Amino acid sequence: MSALSASLSDLLNAAREIVSQVTKTQLVAASTVFLVYRIVYRLWLYPYLFSPLRHIPGPPLGHPIFGQSPTIINSEAGIPQREWVKQYSPVVRNIGPVGFERMMFLRPEALHKILVKDWLVYPRPGFLRHILGLVTGYGLLTVTGDEHKQMRKAMNPAFSIPNLTARACILPSIFFLLSIDEFTVDAEVDMYYDPISGLVEIISKEIDSQPTPEEGKQILMYNWMSKVTLDIICETAFGYHSDSLHNPHNELAEAYEDLVNLQSGPNIAKLILTMLIPGAPKLLLSNFAYKHRHMLDRLTFFTSISTLLSAMHRIKRISSEMLKEKMRESLSVSDSIDSGLAIEEGDMELGGKKDIMSILVRARMREERVRRDTNIDAREKDADGEDVGVGTGIVGYRMSDEAMMAQVLTFLGAGHETTSSGLAWTLWLLANDQESQKRLREEVLPVFRPQNEKVMGRPGYKTLKDLKWLDCVVMESLRVMPPVPITIRRSTKADYIDGVLVPKGTVFWIPIRVVSTWQAIWGEDAEDFRPSRWLDLPKTYHPAFSLLSFIAGPHACIGKTMAIVEIKAVLGALIANFTFEPAYEGQKAKPAAAITMKPTDGMPLKVKKVVL
Repeated sequence: MSALSASLSDLLNAAREIVSQVTKTQLVAASTVFLVYRIVYRLWLYPYLFSPLRHIPGPPLGHPIFGQSPTIINSEAGIPQREWVKQYSPVVRNIGPVGFERMMFLRPEALHKILVKDWLVYPRPGFLRHILGLVTGYGLLTVTGDEHKQMRKAMNPAFSIPNLTARACILPSIFFLLSIDEFTVDAEVDMYYDPISGLVEIISKEIDSQPTPEEGKQILMYNWMSKVTLDIICETAFGYHSDSLHNPHNELAEAYEDLVNLQSGPNIAKLILTMLIPGAPKLLLSNFAYKHRHMLDRLTFFTSISTLLSAMHRIKRISSEMLKEKMRESLSVSDSIDSGLAIEEGDMELGGKKDIMSILVRARMREERVRRDTNIDAREKDADGEDVGVGTGIVGYRMSDEAMMAQVLTFLGAGHETTSSGLAWTLWLLANDQESQKRLREEVLPVFRPQNEKVMGRPGYKTLKDLKWLDCVVMESLRVMPPVPITIRRSTKADYIDGVLVPKGTVFWIPIRVVSTWQAIWGEDAEDFRPSRWLDLPKTYHPAFSLLSFIAGPHACIGKTMAIVEIKAVLGALIANFTFEPAYEGQKAKPAAAITMKPTDGMPLKVKKVVL
């Protein structure tokens, strides 16, 4: 034992002597060598020699540091990925910044695994959740896991799709299911056709003001689509009359205009890099960041983030005012109930409000009454009469004030911009396909401009659903030019996908635009706008994974039907009253390479009045 101790002592002494002989210069040199090795390993050695994905086909490394990211940032959204699929396979690997790998799967089986079967294993990466949380709140669109399940379950009783066909009540504009059985068709018509009528009137006056009205006028259609969809979502979701169509200086409209104008590949890249900084997501959500935002203006890199903070502060303030108004109404109802009115009478007082937030508030009130009536908050006692904790009655998920506020931001952010972009691209595609536009006009004229009627027709859900060519046009537009061209997931464990062993931490592109225009599904003309294909879908078409404009699985846009109905209502009214042509010869589409694929040029089109 003593011999062993002596040996250890000799080793320690030898180690001390070696360390004492190492100079600071040698330590710096060794550290530098190690750092250089790690950089070389991360950027080149791992992707080329050691990665388990190195044999998967895909584009070359690209930029030595940023990989293929510069190509993606400076290209039209989804186009590089589509070309890679054509060149390599439906399973593509590419290298991003600092050697990080990104995978892309197109086959339905792989998409089902990522989006549906194992959706909890493949969540959105942290940076994407923080970006969405910053601009749309941490609501149903952003949260995941148990919180998502509880939030969605809490909303379902008040917003269920079976009531859609039963009462035909439509609350459009948002990509969330918001169908309420208490409402009637007449209430629904008043909620979204008034802004549409206002839009038709404004465009008509714009054309009539020209020296030669019959020649029409060049109009930035995306700007007007943004205004009308904002007015619709504000009215249907909050009972808030924004009237951005008639008020060019509406604060909410201006804030969202500033926000969406930030959408570009470089700005998104800057925001992603910012969100990767430890503590940055929490800081950007704080009042401190807003109050000191002007400091960011001194650094060119952060100028866009300063604008983002300013726009979101205004949006949150107005959203907070909307929510406070609903809460005051709910308190008034609660006081009525406590004063002896029947529950149904109290419900009717708030139920008179047709907007979505009133329904969310009423749903929470009902949950609170259940809690109170079942004495959930009473404390249980053991056999000796001692307190043992909170009662274990039936406890439902109660949406907090913070969660309610998140829903306000979600409704505004997720519903307004996506719908306006979808409408703008539909008009663009029809402007370049006069035959389809003419056929659509012949179909919608009888319902939107009925004979002997001085006012615009207001078709309801069933009528809009039965307009077959209108449905073909809208679905084809969403296929060719999806408002959201791509989304992202990240693996939380190593697993096989489509026969490929994917390491933990791998980032996945869900290439919405690529899947929706994949020639293996849609044929040789997959990238062309041809609405008639929806009258005879190809045998290779998969109902869930051939058109990903609304995603699939638990995070699918549960307001798919509502969004489509709104687009149909606005589009039908516009086509019945106006013709659309490209603004000038050789005009090209200019979609943003960002979260949503908005037109960067405002979508100028030549608009003329339809004369019957």
